[in-house]
Amino acid sequence: MRKLVVTHYDNKILQAVIQAGKVTDLNLSEGSTVLGNIYVGKVANIVNNINACFVDYGDRLPCYYSLDDNDIIYADGREHTKLRIGDEIVVQISRDAVKTKNPVGSSELTLRGDYCVVHTGEQIGVSNKISSRKLRDELKDIARNTLPAGIGCIIRTNAVDADPELIKRELNELGGRLTQILKAAATRKCFSCLYRNPPEYIENITFMGSNKLDSLVTDDEEIFHVFEDYIEKKQPGTIDLTLHTDTECPLTAIYNLNKEVEGALKERVWLKSGAYLIIQQTEAMVVVDVNTGKAISGRDMEQHMLKVNTEAAIETCRQLRLRNLSGIVVIDFINMKNPDDILRIRDTLIRELADDPVPAKYLEVMLLDVAHQELDNNNGYKVCNDTTYNKYSELSTCK
Repeated sequence: MRKLVVTHYDNKILQAVIQAGKVTDLNLSEGSTVLGNIYVGKVANIVNNINACFVDYGDRLPCYYSLDDNDIIYADGREHTKLRIGDEIVVQISRDAVKTKNPVGSSELTLRGDYCVVHTGEQIGVSNKISSRKLRDELKDIARNTLPAGIGCIIRTNAVDADPELIKRELNELGGRLTQILKAAATRKCFSCLYRNPPEYIENITFMGSNKLDSLVTDDEEIFHVFEDYIEKKQPGTIDLTLHTDTECPLTAIYNLNKEVEGALKERVWLKSGAYLIIQQTEAMVVVDVNTGKAISGRDMEQHMLKVNTEAAIETCRQLRLRNLSGIVVIDFINMKNPDDILRIRDTLIRELADDPVPAKYLEVMLLDVAHQELDNNNGYKVCNDTTYNKYSELSTCK
């Protein structure tokens, strides 16, 4: 049973997915954001040396807009010409402002639904998690025959078991809405908001797949009514919706969410066996180090190492989702001599990653260990001659 809990934490909206009594996903979002909104913006400045410009869309900070990565959509619909300061263009905020960094704007306009993401441009794609070639071709044909000209889409994993008529209906609705947005830009004033993205907690339901959600509970009446309307329109009767009104026993206490949020910010994660993980995010990758810690082994050391590494693999996959970590993830497991045990750890990783809505791939890569020691008087370092590689000593996952 999968439950979504939505409450408030530190003046933000906290969303937590509970499955089998454990928190598998956490998300903290601002109450209001411009992320995903579509505006008629005005070019405020052009920076030729980075081939980019800054577009004012009515907010405090103009958005960064790459001229290399975007095909300009002029608000008046004219064909592409040389961009000038003062030109009005259509932009969607693809990345929110972070501290002093400006938000990022994009010309690839997207609208998300339960089964597809519709966008400008005619390319049609299918989620990599849909492996059946026959089904992929069928879904592409549905999209080609349904979407208006100049509009493409990505079919989401949620479409696997969906009724084709529901997919067609959503493609029609989103494709028509995106076409209307583009037409409306020609008649709207500068800085007008052409499309306002749904709240992030609604976006997360479509991302997870509402058909994979059994129940939903919140202690905010306004959020409750937003969910009520959404479920009535999209999935009537499929999700058990509850408004929690007991102020003496808040949701954060019932589901121990304060501890989960605080734990997601720490480097060290303790496991039930007494072992622990050290999770560090660097510029190049995320590194996870498995340590035996207080774990006490019995007579069979190999079985003990297998047990600790299995627990570490499951918890690492959970932490990737909790912390929203991405990119290359390298896991340094405790060394095991038995190749069959290593294959079991690999299978555990693949199984746990398969349940993550974010696509992830397991990679077996060659890692070269280089040991070096300090010379006398701190004058330099020398490389030892024990540069060895054991293909079973390291497992890596790329998320």
